[in-house]
Amino acid sequence: MLFLNIDEPKPNEIKEWMKKNDLSIENASEILGISKRQFSRILSGESKAKRLHALAMQMIWILNENKKQIMEKNFIKDSKKKSVKIPIK
Repeated sequence: MLFLNIDEPKPNEIKEWMKKNDLSIENASEILGISKRQFSRILSGESKAKRLHALAMQMIWILNENKKQIMEKNFIKDSKKKSVKIPIK
């Protein structure tokens, strides 16, 4: 679970979301469709994140987690491929 309360995500939970998704303030605000200034206010606790923002953050997290799993599965498949090595003199 990403947020304890989806209606009011806390600034520290949002910061953890940013870390998990390797996002800067600029990237995160762009993804969420809000200004850097507004996103900074949310991070500082000056403003509260809306439920819409929390749901968008969870969706982004889910998409990134699925992408990681797909990449890992493809890597495992690629590493199990048999190959023949022919020495060249």
